[in-house]
Amino acid sequence: MVLGYELPTLAEGAIEARSYRTWQFVEPLLADGHQICLAISHQADQFDIKHSLDSRLSYHRLSMQRLGWPRHLNRLHDRFKPDGVLAVMFNNCLRVTRLATDRPIWMDMYGDKLAETQIAEYTQQHSRGRRNMFRYLQEMLRQGDVYSTCSTPQKYALVGQLGMVSRLNRHTLGYEFVHLVLPGSPACPKNTSGNPTLLGDLVPADAFIVLWCGGYNVWTDVDTLFRALEEAMSRDPRIVFVSVGGRVKISQNNAYDRFLAMIGTSAHRHRFHMLGWRPANEIPAYYRQADVGINLDTLHYETLLGTRTRLVEMMGYGLPVITSLGCELSAIIHDQELGLTFPIGDAVALCDRILALAGDPTNRQILAERAQRYATHQLSFAETTHPFREWARGPYHAPDRVKTSQRWNLQELEYYLRSVARGMLWRLCALERAD
Repeated sequence: MVLGYELPTLAEGAIEARSYRTWQFVEPLLADGHQICLAISHQADQFDIKHSLDSRLSYHRLSMQRLGWPRHLNRLHDRFKPDGVLAVMFNNCLRVTRLATDRPIWMDMYGDKLAETQIAEYTQQHSRGRRNMFRYLQEMLRQGDVYSTCSTPQKYALVGQLGMVSRLNRHTLGYEFVHLVLPGSPACPKNTSGNPTLLGDLVPADAFIVLWCGGYNVWTDVDTLFRALEEAMSRDPRIVFVSVGGRVKISQNNAYDRFLAMIGTSAHRHRFHMLGWRPANEIPAYYRQADVGINLDTLHYETLLGTRTRLVEMMGYGLPVITSLGCELSAIIHDQELGLTFPIGDAVALCDRILALAGDPTNRQILAERAQRYATHQLSFAETTHPFREWARGPYHAPDRVKTSQRWNLQELEYYLRSVARGMLWRLCALERAD
């Protein structure tokens, strides 16, 4: 049973990273022959939705913002009788804690919520919701059997968080709680008929297209992006910027609006094509017609612990990429020579990278082929989810969640009372055992 999000081919409107992440797990499960019950959050309940993806996939939309939704989810669970349960991303990891199940649970924590909360607090200039976030996070950390993350740094951050809720205990010594599941590259659709044409239509036939695809989040460094593009356009009249995406639903996030305001003052504003969010079936056309895809971030812990899904999708379509060096995926791109990188906040370096690729079509082709091979193999859905696929063949509980005798353990009670007493002594008298 999977608690996830709309699958890309069934989603209405713009496709977000969470849809790709759900499909990254579901597609290999289907390929391995599993029966899947997928439940997603939606405005209205819609059960057993008809689709053409696979007969082994039952698809359900639940109104999880409405009172009483756990009853519907548990009814699906009891009817399906799963061997294991997967929850994809933070909200579903929280929802699965309300599922009345004795089945093993795998929680995919795609991104570090603590780091994301820090950015939200800075942007909104208040700490509303922080206590609830900690409370919810603790529920997830106590009730999961296995976890996955989007990067190695996040993996070890999550290990530390598990330790803070006592999951690193005598029962779990040597147990691998957390697995790395890098963002995966979806298979490219073969049918591209009816897609928009850029060259000769939107932009001149000899244009060099720099493409942005996705949301302008709080951590998007639009200042560096604008300065680099301004200088690059001044030095090469062929360079144009095409943006497919726009603002994201985060309170007080004005990155996209600030970028539009800067473009409005530019002498090259006619070379900025801000197309907004586009239908999912158009996106492959933009990837195939662009000359380079771009990604850049500001420096904070979310960048270091998180990842950028747009990069693997661009690489999968054979689009050369330029990215700031921050997340683990950008380091892979640098180390494996899959694209060009630059230091965070360095507009001069970004401009130089754009101009270098604009003037060297041979290197563009080499990078494109190398990146596409890596995305197709090392970052394929099947390869990235290998740890989860192994677990799904025989789901198991974490050692400290295996049912044991419920008899009172007087020794554990003694240890608890001792800890309370020592805590009181420290607070009142600053007394603790010496080194």
